[in-house]
Amino acid sequence: DLRIPLMWKDTEYFRNKGELHRCAVFCLLQLGAEIHDTPMVLVDRTLTDICFESPVLFSEAGPDFQLKVELYSAGLAGGGAQGSTPRRLATRLSTSLGRSSGRRVRAAMDGGPGSPPPTNGGTAPLLLPTPDVPGPKFHLLAHAVLSLAEVQDGFRTHDLAMASNEESSCWVPLYGSMCCRLAAQPRCMATPVCRGTLRLQQPGPEAQGGTPLFCVLRGTGLLCYGSPGEAEAGGEPALTIAINKDTRIRGTEREGRGQPHGVAVTNRLGGEEVTHTLLAESRAEAQRWMEAFWQHFYDMSQWKQCCEELMRIEVPPPRRPPA
Repeated sequence: DLRIPLMWKDTEYFRNKGELHRCAVFCLLQLGAEIHDTPMVLVDRTLTDICFESPVLFSEAGPDFQLKVELYSAGLAGGGAQGSTPRRLATRLSTSLGRSSGRRVRAAMDGGPGSPPPTNGGTAPLLLPTPDVPGPKFHLLAHAVLSLAEVQDGFRTHDLAMASNEESSCWVPLYGSMCCRLAAQPRCMATPVCRGTLRLQQPGPEAQGGTPLFCVLRGTGLLCYGSPGEAEAGGEPALTIAINKDTRIRGTEREGRGQPHGVAVTNRLGGEEVTHTLLAESRAEAQRWMEAFWQHFYDMSQWKQCCEELMRIEVPPPRRPPA
C-alpha cells in the first residue's frame, strides 16, 4: 500500500461547504530504466487519504538504488454538476494509461524528442503530449526519492517535496508526507550462494573424516542437510550455522601435515566462541567455498539491514489490459 494523507479545511470536509473540487491523480514510480504507474484515483473532499493499494515490484535493483515517486494530478472541470461525468472521465483516463506508456510518459516529462513544450511557465512538466481534442492535463503535484536507508519491513512515513500550490487547478491539499512499506530482498537472501558436500569435523585432535553433509549457503545461515534430496524437498536442515556480519571464517589448510582442506566458521554464542570446521574434498573445492563466503559477506555489508532477516515481497496481481 501507498497512502498519502490529505489536509482539507474544516469547512470543506466537516461542513461539506464550498465548491466541490475534484481531481484525478496517479503515481509514477521509477527505478533505473524500469517504470510503473498506479491506477487512477478520483480525489475530492470526501477522502482523507489517497490510497494506491496494489504493490509495485521492481525486479532489478542494486544497493545504491534511487526510487523516484512522483504524484501527478489533473483538475476535473464541473466537479459537482453531473455525477456521472467524473466516473466516465475516470474510466477513460484509467484505460488511457498503462505500463506500456511508461517510456512515452518519461520522454514527455524529460522533454525528449517529440515531447511538447511546457505550458505552465516551466515549473512542472506536462505528463502527456497535448491531444488534438481538449482534455485533462496532468501536472507534477509532489515527489520523493527513496533509497536503501528507507527500507524497512513495515510501514514508514516519508516526506514529500511539493511541486505545485493552491493556485493550480490540479491542487490537492497534501499533508506533506506519504506512508508505504518499502521492502527489499537481496538475491543473496533468497537464492543459494553456494552448495555442495562438506564433512563436519568432530571436535578433538584425533578426529578424522567427519559426517558428510550437503550444505547450502543462503541468507543468514549455512544450512546443512543429510542429503541433496532433503535440501531439494525444503525440509528442516540437520544443522544450521549462523552467518552474519560478526561471523568469522578461515581456511584450515596446512601444507605438509596431512590436514584436509576446509573452512572453519566461528560465531560468538552466549559469550563464547563456537567453531564449526567443514572439510572439502579438494583444495579447489575449499577455495570455491571460501570465495563464496567472501562474496556473501560483501553483499551483506552492501545491503545492510536488508540482510538481517528475509523480508516478505508481495507480487502484484496482473493488471487488466486497456479496453
